[in-house]
Amino acid sequence: MPDHSRSSQASTLAPGTVLMNRYELLRVAGRGGMSTVYLARDTHFRQVERLCAVKAMMSHAPDEASRTLQRNAFEREAAMLATLRHPGIPQVFDFFTLDDISYLVLEFIEGEDLERLIGRSTGPIPESTLIDWALQILEVLAYLHSHEPEPIVFRDLKPSNVMLRPNGSICLIDFGIARVFQPLQRGTMIGTEGYAPPEQYRGIAEPRGDLYALGATLYHLSTRIDPRLEPPFSLTERPPRTVNPSLSEGFEAIVLRALAYNPSDRFPSAVAMAEALRALREPASKITSRGPRASLVEPPGAPASPAGHLPDTLKPAKATGTETQVAWAARTGDEVRGTATIAGDIVYVGSYDGYLYALELENGRPVWRFPTGRGVVSRPAVIDGLVIFGSEDGAVYAVDQKTSTLRWRYLTALPVRSSPAVVGGLVVIGSDDGFCYTLDRDSGQLVWRRHTRAPIRSSPLVMANRILVGSDDGGVYCWSLNDGQARWRRELGGPVLSSPAPLDSSIVIGCLDGKLYRLSLEGGEILWSMATGGPVVATPLVASGLVVVGSADGSLYAVDEERGSVIWSQRLGAQITGGAAVWESLGFVGTVDGRLVAFSLDGDIRWSITLDAPIVATPAVARRWLVVGALDGRIYALRIEV
Repeated sequence: MPDHSRSSQASTLAPGTVLMNRYELLRVAGRGGMSTVYLARDTHFRQVERLCAVKAMMSHAPDEASRTLQRNAFEREAAMLATLRHPGIPQVFDFFTLDDISYLVLEFIEGEDLERLIGRSTGPIPESTLIDWALQILEVLAYLHSHEPEPIVFRDLKPSNVMLRPNGSICLIDFGIARVFQPLQRGTMIGTEGYAPPEQYRGIAEPRGDLYALGATLYHLSTRIDPRLEPPFSLTERPPRTVNPSLSEGFEAIVLRALAYNPSDRFPSAVAMAEALRALREPASKITSRGPRASLVEPPGAPASPAGHLPDTLKPAKATGTETQVAWAARTGDEVRGTATIAGDIVYVGSYDGYLYALELENGRPVWRFPTGRGVVSRPAVIDGLVIFGSEDGAVYAVDQKTSTLRWRYLTALPVRSSPAVVGGLVVIGSDDGFCYTLDRDSGQLVWRRHTRAPIRSSPLVMANRILVGSDDGGVYCWSLNDGQARWRRELGGPVLSSPAPLDSSIVIGCLDGKLYRLSLEGGEILWSMATGGPVVATPLVASGLVVVGSADGSLYAVDEERGSVIWSQRLGAQITGGAAVWESLGFVGTVDGRLVAFSLDGDIRWSITLDAPIVATPAVARRWLVVGALDGRIYALRIEV
């Protein structure tokens, strides 16, 4: 495998080239006027394939002074990008210069840019979709424009620089011309003709110029007329509805205002433009949100809407024909596989549509939603004003509990399906890259990490200053919390997806070998094991001297915590992959055939409700409420009557 970390470079590097003895180039992913972008593999992660994007900029300047200026400009871009933390902006991992080529190593963004999307599409893009994209773009722009100590102006917003991820979330790419804004500073006209605002031709860049570029982008997407092929600043002479009559008057007015020739006639800020767009779809809404309406309260059984196009809020409805009632059901854009967290009067829960939702506990109305790059199955931890969770985009996020503002993000190499444990200023969480990470709670900085031989889908337990977690390699691991020193590892009979539960000076945990184990905390010795008829994925519940756990054999087992003998079992039907929860003397568990079952701790079935889709999460219970998600994309809430 050739290593070109010190040799002269060709304009395009061959696949297999290794840079800095670390980044193996796989293929060309894109080209720009000054750069080439490669898809690469980070070889420092030997156990997994961690992909990244490597942007290479070669200097064509004729003299050393000019090359130095270009190199310095590139390094300023890298330093600026490295300070940014937003899911709509690629994260910078590394940058360096070899000979006359400067390299920027970035998070690889999967998906398709909007220019390619519109090029292959035949019909008009629905206005609701355009609004959703615009709101996500404006969220990124608002973040950039509020950057301290000075705003950042993107300066080249256009469809080809907007990536649409597979889950529908937006990411801005190619910050090659972004710069820290200094008011009314003149410079060279940098941008793309047709999208760049008039003042940018005079060398003046300011945040409202990005709004002009967004207006031109929305004009292009809604009319299929390429601004680059039109006379400069002439788009307002042909309003969008003259080309696409399906657009609303309100949408057209927003686009035309963004395209105003004078900056003072445009929206004053990205936030103001976003509010105008939200008003088109939610004229009566009181929600404060990072994006468009994320869910709705609806009668159980109502047909699901497509992701990204959700109707207005309906009145809560109650189920009939059962011994309890569904108070409300909130719809997301995809399956809800993760367990919710109830904190105060708010429910926090992730969805496979890539969003974390905050909903009002009493009625299910949305408070906000936070976008990530992929599905969210991690159970959020809520502590001291932060909501901390993982995403299948590989990142661990901390967002403000009230506003959903991103506080920090830590990127692992593969999806994060584990749920965080937060204790003593530390966040502990596993990743599919096989590492257990300990992060600083306030900054997201890595404190230490320890590797297992397979993905960690189990969620860590912290007790007695120790971290305990299962791994798909079949082991249960114990490390010291403070320094990550290995205490012990216990090999079980199969992969461990179940999460450990505390039991005095021991833990109980399930295994895909079909057994439930009790292990000592001190040395990991097996104190007892109990066999079921199928794999045990669920996390055990310890209550009233019993260990209650479901199995893929469809049965719910109650085991004596001291001896490991079965006290009772109930055949509930299909597989049970989620854990059980308890409120006072009543337990609750879901099944893969869509049943939500209430049981007493002596084994009696009190009631069951059949929902529209499989339940694979553990119910969340608090304040006499039960909240659980299902694979129909809904979050269901019931009042608990004991």
